[in-house]
Amino acid sequence: MPKDTFFNLALPKKARLFAAISHEFSRKSFDDSAISEIVEAAGIPRGSFYQYFDNKLDCYLYFVGRIQKERNELYLSILQKNAGDLFEASKQFFTVSIMYVIEESYSEFYQTMIEAHDFRLQRSLGHGNMHQLVQKLYEQTDLSLLKIESFEEFRDLVNLMLNIFFSSIRNYFHYQQKGEKPLSVTAIQERCLTMLSWLKYGAAKIN
Repeated sequence: MPKDTFFNLALPKKARLFAAISHEFSRKSFDDSAISEIVEAAGIPRGSFYQYFDNKLDCYLYFVGRIQKERNELYLSILQKNAGDLFEASKQFFTVSIMYVIEESYSEFYQTMIEAHDFRLQRSLGHGNMHQLVQKLYEQTDLSLLKIESFEEFRDLVNLMLNIFFSSIRNYFHYQQKGEKPLSVTAIQERCLTMLSWLKYGAAKIN
């Protein structure tokens, strides 16, 4: 989590630093990224960086957490609009989020993160973004629509759903990385929703 000195920065300087952080982590994996590149792009002394963040991981997790917060709030708002129907809300959220991840402002970051498997670092988020999301989803979900008997089972279900989402995104970036013709956004959305339907209804034909 950034230090108070970061949050007390003047808005233009904070925006410039955030843009430098975004640029570095969008071009390179966490291991390949460098504080020296961030401070040079932001136009600040290296020593100032450590007045704002403990280290590179602290900086990275702040950046990821800020992006995730926006997506988490959208997920929860869609769940509320669907009266706690987790599967219908996930269907709508994944559809818009696939478009967001592939085509909008942080698409390069998501591609870098997924290809480098840097999403594993998010388990270190000190403010527990994922745990907080699952907890809030659990509180706002109509559990009578699910065969769920505990929070732990609900957490496992959400993890399965999110794995479907990220698997769909990985397929898109995989084709791009190999230089093959990428699947369309619509095709990725359809594939994601098909797997979500398998999770909801089952994939086996019942005789």
